[in-house]
Amino acid sequence: MKGPIQNALRLFTRVMRPLAMRSAGKEGSGTSVVRHVGRRSGRSYETPVVAVQHDDSFLIALPYGERTDWLKNVLDKGSAIILTDGHAYEVDRPEVVPIAEATTYFRAKEQRMQRQFHVESALRVRQQLDARR
Repeated sequence: MKGPIQNALRLFTRVMRPLAMRSAGKEGSGTSVVRHVGRRSGRSYETPVVAVQHDDSFLIALPYGERTDWLKNVLDKGSAIILTDGHAYEVDRPEVVPIAEATTYFRAKEQRMQRQFHVESALRVRQQLDARR
């Protein structure tokens, strides 16, 4: 997604972020949280996202494409923590995949939004092997 629609969505997201963070990651919430470390600052950050779990993976649609800082941070570090439905999962092995590989795992409402906003890619992360024992 590019241009004025992306800019409008970015502004909307910036305004709604504090509200989303109130429930994100908690049991029953449709929104998850990615905890990641800044690649330059070393600071910890939390970003609300829509993450779906599939087998040992989580898939996160990328409506802003691959230019977001949180995505760059996760790719650079190679790991993050996903908070979803009241649980924390350590994840690694991040890879950007075409949305066609991920979309069927999202709810119908989210699939419609992905089509409407021309989402092209998703992030796939996997639960850390040693964290699943």
